[in-house]
Amino acid sequence: MAEIRADRRRLPLQGGRNFRDVGGYATTDGRRVRWGRVYRSGAMTGLTQADRSELSAFGIRTICDFRSPSERRREPTHWDSSGSESLYWDYEHAGLSLRGLLLEAGELSAAAMRQAMLRLYRRLPLLFAAPYAALFGKLTAGAVPLLFHCAAGKDRTGVAAALILTSLGVPREAVIEDYTLTNSVIDLDATLTARPRTNIGLAIGNVHLSDISREVRAPLLEARAEYLAAAFGQIERDHGSVAGYVAGALGVTEAMLRELRRHLLEE
Repeated sequence: MAEIRADRRRLPLQGGRNFRDVGGYATTDGRRVRWGRVYRSGAMTGLTQADRSELSAFGIRTICDFRSPSERRREPTHWDSSGSESLYWDYEHAGLSLRGLLLEAGELSAAAMRQAMLRLYRRLPLLFAAPYAALFGKLTAGAVPLLFHCAAGKDRTGVAAALILTSLGVPREAVIEDYTLTNSVIDLDATLTARPRTNIGLAIGNVHLSDISREVRAPLLEARAEYLAAAFGQIERDHGSVAGYVAGALGVTEAMLRELRRHLLEE
């Protein structure tokens, strides 16, 4: 599909991590998602002064940080967002940690890591129902521009973006394109090499991605379409459809959906 080039979507921040605009996608009714309303990102620890100045000009009103308390301590956000409302959640899900994934895998192999990631994605809709509900609540209330992020801007953030775009009427093919765009706009393995002790959303405790071979860690760092498909599949088994999940688990009413489309879609 590739209707919007990666260099148009990605924000050219010197110290950004997978920071990009969710706008520009066409919907099934012929409209497009507005630019400059919703942004997705990874951790913002490396932002430069120039980056912070540029972001200030965006007028971001709401920041949703999906990271755990330990992740926030490890990679604090270096940006004065005093003019924005910041939302975060104090949880520590063992199943989201690298240690937990390794224990479940039972072996250090690329195949085992792939299966661990598939299991992780099947859990995300349940584990993050509360943060996703709050995200939708802010969007439907028009608290935009809004930024949501995690550590790598790939997994928790990727599912959130997929839910938003699907709810706006963006076709599944384009939703997957947005998800896998991570592989084009950031080299997470290079990020890990540059900052060996960064967690990129997975390293908790004494286990670090840099201690694992490149081949074995590849499934953990890539945005593979099958991962998002696993999340969608679990949603459809549990709720019948993404719409059913958004309505049931996230509490988004039809009236709220109309507001979501009013705020985020071009006329």
